[in-house]
Parts: sequence; C-alpha cells; structure tokens
Amino acid sequence: MIQAKYGRLLACAGATPRERRRDLWLAAVCLAWGVSFTAARMLIRADVLPGGAISWLVAALPTVAGIGLLAAYARYLREIDELERAIQLGAMAFGFGGGFLAICAYVTFQPLGAPQVDPLSLMAVMPVFYAVAMLVGIGRYR
Repeated sequence: MIQAKYGRLLACAGATPRERRRDLWLAAVCLAWGVSFTAARMLIRADVLPGGAISWLVAALPTVAGIGLLAAYARYLREIDELERAIQLGAMAFGFGGGFLAICAYVTFQPLGAPQVDPLSLMAVMPVFYAVAMLVGIGRYR
C-alpha cells in the first residue's frame, strides 16, 4: 500500500520485512522476464545471432523466465491475505478477459480497414486492464 507521510510517498508502509522481500522478489522476477523477452525479441529481429542452437536458446530464454514468473506469482498468491488475493485474482481475471476480448475485437476489425498491428502490440492491453482493475480494487477496499 502507498501512503503519503510528511509530503513523501512511502511504498509498502507498514509491511513486514518478509512482506517487502516477497514483493521485491516478485517485482525482480517480473523485471527479469520483461528484460529477457525484450532482449530476445531485439536480438532476433536485429538478426545478430549466429543461428542454430544459440538462436533457439535465446528464443527459449523468455519462456524459461516466464515459467519462473508463473511459479513466483503462484507463491505470491499463496502468501498474501484473503483481501489482497481477491483483489489480485479479480484484476487478473479482468486483465486476461478484457485483453482477450480487446484482441479478438481488433483482429475482427482489421479486415474491415483497421490498421494492421503486430499481435504482440495487442497483448500490451492485458497489463493495462490488469493495472486498472488493481487500482479499482484497491480503491474499493480503502
């Protein structure tokens, strides 16, 4: 939770050291996946890899990091309290469902003249829906 105190914003105010470590670990794993995904896409698109096994290894790295991210998130959900879990699961459902529907709607409109977009760009709506649902959930229980 973010609180204003003496004109400054303090992240995780009131959290125990264990809760802060848990939250920082999840953030670090998310960052590791994001960096590995972005780096792999950039290296493959730039065509700087020698090919063969190295290229496949670079392409597989984000998947391995993603498996670690899923495991870390599942652990996170087991460790948080019921209210936080309800907010997280609601946000995840809205993020996935809203993103899925937005992607399906957009690809339906593309043949009718909507601009052609890289499908990976469309997936960016999922975390946006997730973040909006998180803010709504946090505001609802404040």
